[in-house]
Amino acid sequence: MDNKIQVVNNRIDGSLNKLSEQLQNITTSTAQRFTKLEQKQGRHSENSGVYIMQTDTSNNLKFEVLRDWSNNHGFGDNWIVFQRRFDGSVNFYRNWTEYKQGFGDLRGEHWLGLDKLHAIVKTRQHELLIVLEDFEGVIAYAHYDDFKIGNESEKYVLKSVGRYSGNAGDSFSRHKNQKFSTYDQDNDKDSLNCAQSCGGAWWYSFCYYR
Repeated sequence: MDNKIQVVNNRIDGSLNKLSEQLQNITTSTAQRFTKLEQKQGRHSENSGVYIMQTDTSNNLKFEVLRDWSNNHGFGDNWIVFQRRFDGSVNFYRNWTEYKQGFGDLRGEHWLGLDKLHAIVKTRQHELLIVLEDFEGVIAYAHYDDFKIGNESEKYVLKSVGRYSGNAGDSFSRHKNQKFSTYDQDNDKDSLNCAQSCGGAWWYSFCYYR
């Protein structure tokens, strides 16, 4: 499988259980057409860094992504970081438009954007890797072998996650077939607004485990 998607959580919450329960930090990866921005600076083409990605040559859609070439927990390299949180420098309590378009700094904390994520995963089968780290440096991960979401007209519904493996616990599969929710677009099944209650957007079915 050439294409991969990763979720990374670094020291956002002291409780690893809470991190793995909410899984609100996502990173992605794929092996598609990349043009390295840093090539002009003489860096090796397989270094991690910011690249320009083109998912569909027919519409000339191009956008920048952070590409991670480290070997993550035995699942290989060539990952695109879709969401990254590690120091609290970026506010993730954002509205629908911001989650659609993306925000933050690709070299720091960021959310790439749902439109871009959909453009990536619609091309072929992708893996998803969620990486969590607490303040004591304990790392856990959850790997899924078939990650798909819908487009905006479908509210970026979580169409597939595939099979789970890892040591973080499977807190994501139960959200399959759930639409994406932000504080201003509440698409979850809970009586509460989960994006408000949990302080961030996600594919919530219910706000807390049942």
